[in-house]
Amino acid sequence: MKKFIAVFAATLMALAIAAPAMAQSAATITLIHGIPDADVDVIVDGEAVFEGFQFGDTQDLSALAGATLTGLTVVLAGTDTAVIGPVDFDVPASGNYSVIANLDASGTPALNAYENDTSEIAAGNGRLVVRHAAAAPAVDVKADGAVAFSNLSNPNEASADLPAASYSVEVVPTGADEPVVIGPADIAVTDGESLIVYAVGSLDDETLTVLTQSITGLGAAPAAVSTGNSPIDSGISMTAVASVMIIATVVAGGSLVLARKF
Repeated sequence: MKKFIAVFAATLMALAIAAPAMAQSAATITLIHGIPDADVDVIVDGEAVFEGFQFGDTQDLSALAGATLTGLTVVLAGTDTAVIGPVDFDVPASGNYSVIANLDASGTPALNAYENDTSEIAAGNGRLVVRHAAAAPAVDVKADGAVAFSNLSNPNEASADLPAASYSVEVVPTGADEPVVIGPADIAVTDGESLIVYAVGSLDDETLTVLTQSITGLGAAPAAVSTGNSPIDSGISMTAVASVMIIATVVAGGSLVLARKF
């Protein structure tokens, strides 16, 4: 394992350079930091593999497909204070996954994984995925005034393929019309792309915000599945984007369980 850690650390720079080639590998796996105001270090088998990992940052784990990360622990940067783990994490051998460090519904840090839907999207349509990864109650997500996704709670997610267009989206408590906790704002659903919107942070702490990830090339006869290396937008105000919520997995019993979307 020590040798593995050394190789892991040495390849971090190469991962950034080789990202296009990674997209062609058997697995695309993206690690996302989704806990506001908490710089962290990521520890594997007692060794730091990512240091000073900041909110909104990502790391490409695609080169580690099929490996087991033993004693995976997230600690506050520069300390021994664990906020997540230790857990043993089996990196998927194939498929397209997003793994996020986020807050659960009660505000406790959690590590969640989601298998991204990379199935073909009909011509003229795009895919909108909303994932609840925030310390916030269940919500309804409205598009152009109608409820698109109802009673969405952490750590669940919902998705729909929609005609490519701009939609006015707002998020409200389940079964209510107000208060509007995110939006209203216009959100663009793009032909052949999957837009994944993560709601992260804490409503009570007034750190609720969103991160986004895009998967392109999913239109009719896609050339390739993209990218765990898609940009993640951070620091977006609650009124700047729209949609909420996520994630399909919980850390339980010392192991990370992968859950597929329902």
